[in-house]
Amino acid sequence: MKNILSVFFSFLLLIACSKKSEKITTEKIHPVLLKISYYPSFHQPAETIVNFNEKYLIFYNPKESIVEPPPPPIENGKENKEESNYKKYLAERPELVAFKVNLNEEDLNSIRNVISTFKADDFIDDQYITAIDGMSTNMIILLSDGKLIQMNPFNSPNEKQKALYKKVLSILMEKNMDKNNSIILQKIENYN
Repeated sequence: MKNILSVFFSFLLLIACSKKSEKITTEKIHPVLLKISYYPSFHQPAETIVNFNEKYLIFYNPKESIVEPPPPPIENGKENKEESNYKKYLAERPELVAFKVNLNEEDLNSIRNVISTFKADDFIDDQYITAIDGMSTNMIILLSDGKLIQMNPFNSPNEKQKALYKKVLSILMEKNMDKNNSIILQKIENYN
């Protein structure tokens, strides 16, 4: 009787394990991490990382923020046109304030939905039509199966690549709480 019970429980264990194994292998591949780099001409670069598993977004400057030196002062103490232009220049290029924000499932699904529309051709860069000026982009997607996809569309992203970085940019603009970052994000958006 003990042998029959042992065989029966072993059989149940095998069935349960095979069902679990079957479930694992039929899971859909999904994005785990997304990194988008925005490099606008004449303005500060910015990068965004979206972590789908831990449900957060990070916005930061990948380079050291270097401020150009001011023009030499005028001896009579009055502000000259060069100094006024310099202040305007600085106001248009504030220092980026890095931040991390938690994302809800709706935000993550909206990004996943854009990525799910990609076909094999959408991952290919059309670098031969790259412009000299504009906003250069770089995108990296890490998938749940360990595959890493890198796209370097430079200044000529295709429609799906553009839709992806615009979706992330819209979430960034919605979640941002810093006025300096608002100026930077607006500059990036204007390149679209």
